[in-house]
Amino acid sequence: MILVVDHDPDVLEKAREVLNRNRQVFLASTAKQAFELVQRLGFSVVLVDLDLPGDACALIQKLHDANPDLLIIAISGALKASVLEATRELGVVEVLKKPATSAWKPVVERIRARRAPSRLTA
Repeated sequence: MILVVDHDPDVLEKAREVLNRNRQVFLASTAKQAFELVQRLGFSVVLVDLDLPGDACALIQKLHDANPDLLIIAISGALKASVLEATRELGVVEVLKKPATSAWKPVVERIRARRAPSRLTA
């Protein structure tokens, strides 16, 4: 299962369309909603929009602190070197450029295949 977190409903639907081939894709539009879903369900991969209102880095840190094995991919419309470095320090395994395209699928599948689904313990 894959979770995509983004405040833009169009991005969420496009991501679901791109990633939904043979995988269950869940969508969340807020950090709170995303964390609650990850607590309840096992996900192999969580994609987090770096422009999420509030603080996307705080969500990534919270997810990583609760489960260091959870695979987190950052998504962003602007890939700046400073942002890329900051996300790596938080444990992000990959950064994908928006909008969602078919190029996302093989990257997500390669990363998802690294580990079995995880559940948060906190």
